[in-house]
Amino acid sequence: MNNQLNVPKPVYPWETLQSPFAGTFYEEETNWYDEDYQFLSKEAMARYRKMRLVDVGPFMVPAATKKDRILHATRFAIYMTVTDDYAELLPIKEIAAFRDRIFEVMMGDDPKPGEIGMLRQMQTNRKEWIALGMPDFWLERIAKNYKYRFVTDGIMEESPYKISKDVPPIPLFHLIRANSIGMIPFVDLICPSTGFALPDYIYNHTVMQRIIMLQSIIVALQNDFATIGKELAIESEIFNIIKLLQHHHKISFDEACKEGMKIHDELVNEFVTLSNHLPNFSPYQKETEEFIEYIKQMISGLNNWYYKSGTKRYEPGGFAVPPNGKGETIERVEIKYF
Repeated sequence: MNNQLNVPKPVYPWETLQSPFAGTFYEEETNWYDEDYQFLSKEAMARYRKMRLVDVGPFMVPAATKKDRILHATRFAIYMTVTDDYAELLPIKEIAAFRDRIFEVMMGDDPKPGEIGMLRQMQTNRKEWIALGMPDFWLERIAKNYKYRFVTDGIMEESPYKISKDVPPIPLFHLIRANSIGMIPFVDLICPSTGFALPDYIYNHTVMQRIIMLQSIIVALQNDFATIGKELAIESEIFNIIKLLQHHHKISFDEACKEGMKIHDELVNEFVTLSNHLPNFSPYQKETEEFIEYIKQMISGLNNWYYKSGTKRYEPGGFAVPPNGKGETIERVEIKYF
């Protein structure tokens, strides 16, 4: 393999807003880690403090103009990331038990003394959402999306491949990865950020569900390009579109990047087309269109976070290794983005 690999950055056909809250929540982040994440190892804690996960919220919800309408998304981004990092290589039964307890807390059960502090973060998030006007049907929606879409259909489907090092077919990869990236429940956060809980009949509409799925696949592919340097150095990490395309099609790294970006861009075009041809959701057409605009900002805002926030998550020694993981075992290759 070459000492340097050239990797393209995704681009999007809409303007991305800049949040005034980027870089302003570090005191809150420090308090959260100190109070509720002490179950992690000291090394993992040190790495999380350098990741700037606290800025994921401002980058992905840049249209929010009040602190409380973005702080909840920041809290969520941190514990969602830790959930993925912590659970991805655990035995399936342990992931399932962890998942079920998370669901109970997200539905209103109080964390018990001695349970990991991250559950308190989830409890606080629920209280924030209620204070922001979210009704019971929405609280149940995000809890179910976290349990079933993120953990069950995502992490738990992905984990056996990572442990066995088997290679999934690409169509199945897209579906598993769309769930494991966590963006389906993250899209739910638009509602407390805008103060409007999208009704079930709109949220569950075929067009809206396809738009949400497209967002998740697009973000998963975007993540694959941004993290390829780290994932080339981890032997167990095969859930990356570039690596899979190389494996299945027997093509070079450069060709796989080109093909992967072609897939990404085609999905973006479909997303834009559907966004421009929404059904009639009267009397909530304006609110639905705003929901779609927030999804657009989530896509391009997260892309900016990878390259502009200063995160160390994907640099050598920056990723928190799962309890059963080995971390980077292969020498890093320099990645040059263009």
